[in-house]
Amino acid sequence: MINRPGKSCKYPVALIISALIIWNMCSSKQSPNSPDDDITYIETAAMAALSDSLIFAFQSENKDSVLALVSPEYRAVSEEELDGTLNTMAAVSRALEKRKLVYASGLYAEYEIIIGEEKYSVAYGNCGNDHWQLIRF
Repeated sequence: MINRPGKSCKYPVALIISALIIWNMCSSKQSPNSPDDDITYIETAAMAALSDSLIFAFQSENKDSVLALVSPEYRAVSEEELDGTLNTMAAVSRALEKRKLVYASGLYAEYEIIIGEEKYSVAYGNCGNDHWQLIRF
């Protein structure tokens, strides 16, 4: 490209500015799809009530009491998961007492629990009218 006297070179400048903008966006500290550790989620009263019910149900070591708190769509899978866990139901109850809310929205909440040295996730779903049920453990 030959520069003529009196003519400005607009396009290379625009390319350089565009490249700088893209570089700045791509090199930011946090990806828009990564979790934000600075966000504090708040447990609603309805979510806390389900947690209390789950603590009691797991503490009772009664499989039917736990399944009554599981969303119908996930009940069959949860029933299979509960088979053979009679010895660990009390441990799940104790872990739920120390749960950590890691994500919450109007429809979904996820908690982290620790049993022994292992971390597990427990998820609740809002089935409508702020009625929360267990959907994964």
